[in-house]
Amino acid sequence: MSTNPKLPEAFASLEPFAASWCDLQTMSQRYVQRQKTPLPELRRFWEAMAPQLEAVFQHLDRFPKDQLPEPEARLFRMSLGLVEASQAVELLGSARMVGAPFPHLVDETTVDLPTSR
Repeated sequence: MSTNPKLPEAFASLEPFAASWCDLQTMSQRYVQRQKTPLPELRRFWEAMAPQLEAVFQHLDRFPKDQLPEPEARLFRMSLGLVEASQAVELLGSARMVGAPFPHLVDETTVDLPTSR
C-alpha cells in the first residue's frame, strides 16, 4: 500500500476513502474489500463518489490510459471500487451476498474481457 494516499486536488473530498480503495489492484481485492466493509461505510463511499463520477471520468480522460500519474491511477482504482460499493448499495442491500461464504472469492481467470477491434 502507498504511504501517501493522495488523490488529484479536485477530488480531495474523496480522500477519506483512499486508504480503503485506492491501492486495490484487482477485481478480487475490491470484491473482498466490499465484503468486509460495513454497509453504512459502503453507502458513505457511494454517496460521496457516485455524484462525482462524471467529473472523475472527464479528469481521467485527459491522460493516456497507460500513463496515468499516480494520483490519477489511484482515482481510477477508486472508481473501480465504486462498482463494488454500488452493487452492495443499489442491488444487494448488503456488503455480502446472502448465503455465500465469507470471504467469497472470484476466479478472475474465468472472466472473459472484450478485446480491442
